[in-house]
This record gives sequence, C-alpha cells and structure tokens, in this order.
Amino acid sequence: MKLTLTTSTGIEIVVWRDDEMFHARRANEASEPQICLGVDLFEVIAELANLDLDAMPDAAEAVLLADDAQRRLRDGAGNGRAEEDAAAGEDWRRSS
Repeated sequence: MKLTLTTSTGIEIVVWRDDEMFHARRANEASEPQICLGVDLFEVIAELANLDLDAMPDAAEAVLLADDAQRRLRDGAGNGRAEEDAAAGEDWRRSS
C-alpha cells in the first residue's frame, strides 16, 4: 500500500513500506525513492517537502506526517488522514 502525503508547502510525497524499511519520493517525480528506517522518516519527509527542521513548526509537521504515515502503513489504513493531518499541522503553525 502507498500513501500520498500533502505538506503545507504543497508538495505531495508518496510513502510506502517494504518490511522494516520506508520508501518516499515526491509524487510528481519519477525518481528513485529515498529509503530509510521509520525513525528517520521525518527527516526524509522534511527534505522532500522543503521543510526546515530548525524551525519548530516545520519540524513538528514533519514528525506528525511521519508518525501518521507509519501508523497507517502498519495498520493498513490507506486513504484519508494524511492530508487532514497536514492541514491540522498548518492550523497549529498559525496558532504559535
């Protein structure tokens, strides 16, 4: 199963899992995916989405998206929440 995450920067990222490894790439590019362990997925998402991990709102968004993607891929829940979570992250950004 693959998930498409939409970030606050407007970049869509496709994420999937193969055993213990996660794969991620920009949705609109036919490039080789970046491969990482779950613990590093937030860094890969941040890089692909042009999020600045030194900025608290961007780092929080990357962590939320990575946590949600890992949970949904583990539980087999395919559609729905990633874009809502990104929107919730955007709301959080505005309230800080």
